[in-house]
Formats: sequence, structure tokens, C-alpha cells
Amino acid sequence: MEQKRLATRAIPALLVAGYKVNIDPDLFDEAAYQQAAREVRARQPRAATRSPASPAASPPTAAARRTP
Repeated sequence: MEQKRLATRAIPALLVAGYKVNIDPDLFDEAAYQQAAREVRARQPRAATRSPASPAASPPTAAARRTP
């Protein structure tokens, strides 16, 4: 039962990090997932308090990625 809870609680953090998650339905615990999702959302900065990305922070253009 503890493995089920731990596996499920990892899902929201993995999703936020950009991973695709595929978990066996027998390992998924809805209550643990909902709690972990609330915790992940609570740790994220609010969109209103974030500053807009500066032009220097934007991804490089295709020309900038080419190697000589």
C-alpha cells in the first residue's frame, strides 16, 4: 500500500517537470494524487507575481543553434 501511495504522489511533480507518466491502474491512488497535486500547486509561484520573460531568456533562434 505504501508503494502505491509513493508512486502516485510522484506523478504531479513529474508532470510539472515535463515528463509523460504512465502508471499501472493498480498502482494509482486517487486521494494521494489529489493531495500531491495540491502540494505541487501550492509550491509554484503565482502567475501574477512572476515577471515576464526578458528577451534574453527566450530560446535561441535556429541560426544561433547552428554549429560552425
